[in-house]
Amino acid sequence: MTINGPLQHQVIPARGIQTVVVKYPSAEIFEPGSRGWEQIAACRGVDAAIFFPEDENDGAEVAKAICGTCSVALSCLEYAISVREKEGIWGGATQRERRSIVRRRRRAAARARAAG
Repeated sequence: MTINGPLQHQVIPARGIQTVVVKYPSAEIFEPGSRGWEQIAACRGVDAAIFFPEDENDGAEVAKAICGTCSVALSCLEYAISVREKEGIWGGATQRERRSIVRRRRRAAARARAAG
């Protein structure tokens, strides 16, 4: 893994607390299901409580903003879907959004089987 230094710093206020997000470049390619992405995720070192709000409808904005700066958000999302993660914001998606993604994928797979 190659980490040369921060690409950007972003300060995101969270309920009166300022969270600094640092995004690092990487030459490494991450495959869905691989756990190496965690080492350069934008959320690394950030208070985990931000990603597990009591009310996902009201408390997800800060976590989603952090995920929006992350170069490995897709790998994170794929991981959460693959292990059927029930809680928290993963890859910028709430539990409800992840369930919706799974339903859309199942429907698309069923249509492909029916057409093929």
